[in-house]
Amino acid sequence: MFFSTSPDEHAEPAAAAPEGDGGAETVRPPWGDFSHVSDIQVLSDEGAAPAEEEAHPTDKVKRPPPEWVQRLARELRENRRLRWWAASGAVHAAVLTLASLLTIALPAPSSGEVTITSDFTPPPPPEFERREKRDVFREVEQARAEVEVDDPVNLREIERKQEDVAVGTEDDEDPAQGKPYALGDVPLGGVGAIGVAGVGGGGLSGGFGMRGSGEGRRRALARFGGSEETELAVKAALAWLARHQERDGSWNGAKYRGPMAEKVSIRVGCTGLALLAFLGAGHTHKAGRFKDNVDRAQQWLVKQQKPGGVITENLGGGTLSAIGYNHSIAGLALAEAYGMSRDPALRDPAQAAATYSTRRHQSPYAGWRYDPRKGSDTSVTGWFVMQLKSARTAGLQIDAAGFQGATTFLDKVTTAKGLVGYQKPVGTPAMTAVGTVARQFMGVRSTNPLLRKAEKFLSKKPPDWVRAARGAKGSAVGDYGFYYWYYGTLAMFQQGGPGWKAWNKAMKTMLLRRQCKTGRKDGSRNDVHGSWKPVSWADRCGGRVMTTAMGAMTLEVYYRYLPMYSQ
Repeated sequence: MFFSTSPDEHAEPAAAAPEGDGGAETVRPPWGDFSHVSDIQVLSDEGAAPAEEEAHPTDKVKRPPPEWVQRLARELRENRRLRWWAASGAVHAAVLTLASLLTIALPAPSSGEVTITSDFTPPPPPEFERREKRDVFREVEQARAEVEVDDPVNLREIERKQEDVAVGTEDDEDPAQGKPYALGDVPLGGVGAIGVAGVGGGGLSGGFGMRGSGEGRRRALARFGGSEETELAVKAALAWLARHQERDGSWNGAKYRGPMAEKVSIRVGCTGLALLAFLGAGHTHKAGRFKDNVDRAQQWLVKQQKPGGVITENLGGGTLSAIGYNHSIAGLALAEAYGMSRDPALRDPAQAAATYSTRRHQSPYAGWRYDPRKGSDTSVTGWFVMQLKSARTAGLQIDAAGFQGATTFLDKVTTAKGLVGYQKPVGTPAMTAVGTVARQFMGVRSTNPLLRKAEKFLSKKPPDWVRAARGAKGSAVGDYGFYYWYYGTLAMFQQGGPGWKAWNKAMKTMLLRRQCKTGRKDGSRNDVHGSWKPVSWADRCGGRVMTTAMGAMTLEVYYRYLPMYSQ
């Protein structure tokens, strides 16, 4: 059994049943108030009796509500808030009962387990298309690089070539070490010294290239186009020079088919060239199989140095003395000798020679020529630039005004097409090669428009023995002998790319084919094994000593100086 109540106290009471009916009172709606206790009707289990049904003698006697119900009804009538609390309590009781039933009905989840359900259904995996064409290379070498380069380096090919290039352990004693930059990267500004730079120790390092160890030369030969044959040719040339060195340590150009050397005092220059050839292959007076030859040559050059720093035999002046050539080549040799060996005994002579070049011999705001401060020409200027740059690379004190003057002069003798003249802007192959090397040594990059034009011009005139011989007979084609080949090879090597590859191929073929490979090896005048004979009119200046020294330096190009484009 239950009872119903309503918190609405403003509802109108229902009309009372007519007197005399004697039936049960009409049940009020659930929202009726409790005005009278009689409003609460006790219902039977079967439900409420009909309101209009007459009483029957057999009906159960109606009992009054229990006392607690009556008290509750009175409280509800007197206290309005209590009505709301009662209703709220009933609602909360129902909610709690329902929650309890749900808790009992649902199984408790397992400890440590979290169940997540979702309506998401993952898509099926894509089907493999067996007929799809795939870009798969059979070998790694077949893959093309994303960025094409002009001169790619195949490391595997280098490794294979290194095993084939024989350099010789006798040349690998105590190699000097150096700084990791090319000659074109050495700063030129100001008066001062840069860090010590010598021969690279087996890697792409050193202002003087990779001369100092067999490993360094092997790597350079493989990377830049040398070979076992070129190294054998260098060794044969150095052996010839060693056999024909004078007892005092010098080399006499006039003695070996150098008719012009009989008139021009160029023994200092020839000795400097021969010394440069030995240094170019990594030999110093401290290390290498030719260290005795190097030591005697250095001592002789130092003895020829005059007060003020100039290195020459004859101070008479003029073309017969050729002071400009003699001093600059000898100064270049002493600078490299000091830079490679770090011998303190060579520092002062090399420094004095460099100081003389800028303070006493160079023409104001220009270049150099035969005599001190008497004009400029490209040929002599090129040797002085190389001397100063090697001296600065070796850590000596160099006045940057020397390079500034050289740049000013070269600009005056260079045409718009990049060709360089001797004293005027009338380009020739040999002077264009010299001017290009001078600019490269002073830091001008290979991408410079003038150097690009010069490279294009030189590439059309590769080394050619027959052409050089025609020039020696008075042809107007100019000089194309060892002087041109040496400077042209340096210039094209520093430029790199396809132009260098083509030039290198022509140069190697010609020099290897034309080198003397037969005859005695006794140091006599008839001993020509390993040398090159003079071919052009310029070659006659220094004879076989000059051509053999410059031929060796030309074939040493792969490791003599680090190329700028490899940085």
